[in-house]
Amino acid sequence: MTIYIDVIFFENVILNYIIILSTAIISKSKIKTSRIIISSMIGGIFAILNYIVSLNLFFNVIIKIVISFIMIMIAFGKYSIRKVIREVIFFYLVTFTFGGIAFMLLFFINPKNIVVVKNHFVGTYPLKVAVLAGCLGFITIFVVSKIIKNRINKKITICELEIFYGGKSRKLKTLLDTGNLLKEPISNADVAIVEKDSLDGIVSNELLKNIKYIVGGKWIESKDVHNYKFKLIPFSSLGNDNGLLIAFKPDYIKIYGEEEYVRDDVLIGIYDGKLSKSNMYTSLIGLDILQSKKVKQVI
Repeated sequence: MTIYIDVIFFENVILNYIIILSTAIISKSKIKTSRIIISSMIGGIFAILNYIVSLNLFFNVIIKIVISFIMIMIAFGKYSIRKVIREVIFFYLVTFTFGGIAFMLLFFINPKNIVVVKNHFVGTYPLKVAVLAGCLGFITIFVVSKIIKNRINKKITICELEIFYGGKSRKLKTLLDTGNLLKEPISNADVAIVEKDSLDGIVSNELLKNIKYIVGGKWIESKDVHNYKFKLIPFSSLGNDNGLLIAFKPDYIKIYGEEEYVRDDVLIGIYDGKLSKSNMYTSLIGLDILQSKKVKQVI
């Protein structure tokens, strides 16, 4: 049987491309097409070398793991070791899913002229089966990730928010609210909503007690009012269809969750009431605060 090296290369490049793209979808990572292509080609070259050069099982496994890490680092850019390991785990989960689908297709198609040579299927149908398996695997991964994402979004996600202002700081329990899209209308800055009682120690008590008067335009006679450079932000939630929220700009904020985010362009909206009846959290942040304009990200 004639075996074509270019077919093996082309087959692996296509599969690697689909697998890496699916990995990016599951891990919610941004990725460039050019990086995927380069990474896929490296995987294709390794597949050829693996076919030509015979290695024992131990070295073969080690080299495959190393190549996987190299492909992920090229495809996803410069990340910490923890991030790379997470992407590699997703990469192998997707690979195993695609492999299972490919074996299923081979079982149903039952091609006649096909053999296994050095861990590669070789014959009349492998390329067609590989591409079809990749497409079905991509659809499966995409649908499953959407279902999981929707379920996660419906759950309450609690993390910690730390506000820094004027040399003072305050750490609060915060709800990651997917429905919180509040922004300052002029600058389009993201707004974190915080109960006024939770800002004790950062904002003066005099100002906190007079929030209603400040919102109503009855500015109290205090120089602190001008120091905070308050902004009034319209909102239509929190039980109020046409409300105004007073906000100020802190020096910066930190958000502690699976990763640590630092932002210096977020406003703090002061809410004169309770956000949680059970006091599970005292502030709200939206997904945009985690997904855009990050000043620094530490893992």
